[in-house]
Amino acid sequence: MKKVLPVPVFWVLAALVPLAASSLVAAPILVEAYQEGTITIPEDKIDTVTAVELSFSVDTTCYVLFTAGALVAPAKMFLQLDGSNLYPISMAHGNPAGGSHITYTYLLTSGAHTIHLKATNTMGGVRVVCYNAYLQALIFLPDTATAIAEQPTSDAEPLPNTPSLVSKGPFVHVAGASELVDATGRVIENAIEEDKVYISNLPTGTYFARDEDRTIVKIVKVD
Repeated sequence: MKKVLPVPVFWVLAALVPLAASSLVAAPILVEAYQEGTITIPEDKIDTVTAVELSFSVDTTCYVLFTAGALVAPAKMFLQLDGSNLYPISMAHGNPAGGSHITYTYLLTSGAHTIHLKATNTMGGVRVVCYNAYLQALIFLPDTATAIAEQPTSDAEPLPNTPSLVSKGPFVHVAGASELVDATGRVIENAIEEDKVYISNLPTGTYFARDEDRTIVKIVKVD
């Protein structure tokens, strides 16, 4: 894969199982990436830069919900899928504290895909600063038990529609999670802090984040 990022980012690669015709009501898989550092477009330059890149593949036609954003101003933010710009555009003016955010649903064909969150300055003579950028793709899986390939040996086994999350790390956000277990049911100590599940030091494989009553999300750690 060609590397076009101006700053390091965490990227993930997900190979999804074939989707049934009822994909709109299926359990989702989430793939995500986050920007590291800060991107700056000098005030004497008009330019377009990549804030975050995300790559994944699907085995059949399916719907995906893209969600992206960053703290950036003054600039225009947009999504680029497989080299083509998507329709939504977010304009940010003045103080970047309010951020710029995009949500867009798209029908994908089967195969490998790469989505970029792009930033471009809208006027000369003003320096653009972009940071804390994120990019997520929510893809829907079959609403069947085969969507969960592995089950933890515990009382809090995932349901067929338990969402899955594929990530390289260093952490993933799981609201309400209080415990992380591996596919054998072994509890991973000191892995969760303030709704962040830290996976960077874990071996690749399948993990389950749960609260006191149920499994919240299946996490697949990739290289």
